[in-house]
Amino acid sequence: MKITQPRLAKILHEDVSIETALEKNEEDLIEYAFKNQLIEELQKSNLSVQSCLFANCYFQGCYIKKSQFSDIVFRNCDLSNVKLTGCGFHRVEFIGCKLIGTNFSDGIFNHVLFRECKGDYINFSMSKLGHVDFINCDLRNAGMEDCQFSYINFEKCNLTESEFYHTKLKGIDFSSSEISGIRVSAPTVSELRGVSVTSLQALELARILGITIKE
Repeated sequence: MKITQPRLAKILHEDVSIETALEKNEEDLIEYAFKNQLIEELQKSNLSVQSCLFANCYFQGCYIKKSQFSDIVFRNCDLSNVKLTGCGFHRVEFIGCKLIGTNFSDGIFNHVLFRECKGDYINFSMSKLGHVDFINCDLRNAGMEDCQFSYINFEKCNLTESEFYHTKLKGIDFSSSEISGIRVSAPTVSELRGVSVTSLQALELARILGITIKE
């Protein structure tokens, strides 16, 4: 599966704060490079962010809803506990980001890469994810309930005690990831049909199915 990379403009506007950029145009951020910024209490809806780089930025107390992010790179940013509900992400990369408790619920993700991110308690509930790579990410206790998955890749991720209630996992390969204690809907556990796991992981999943394995 190949993820289409963000298409950043060759020249980005630099040395400007996000507040100043928004003063120029309240609903559009196009072709900016925001670096080493503290972004506090940003409350926006219907924002359009296109061809932008965020590097070493710390988002605090932000709530951005029903907004669109296209051709964006977040590198070494902290978006912990930020609310990004109902947003669309198209050709976006999160590289080395801190996403603890970040709320991405009810979102649309298309050609998105999460690489080496720390995302304990990250929330994707009710989201649609297509062509999304999670590589070397810590996703313990992630919320992925009522999601629609299409061409999703988990590579060397920690999914311990993550929740996949009402989310079909057919075609997902968990074999390189840690899935101890994952949670699916009872009693049918139909979400697991078609999933790929190692033999040791199969023993773990057998407990979810209520199967007792005797030596």
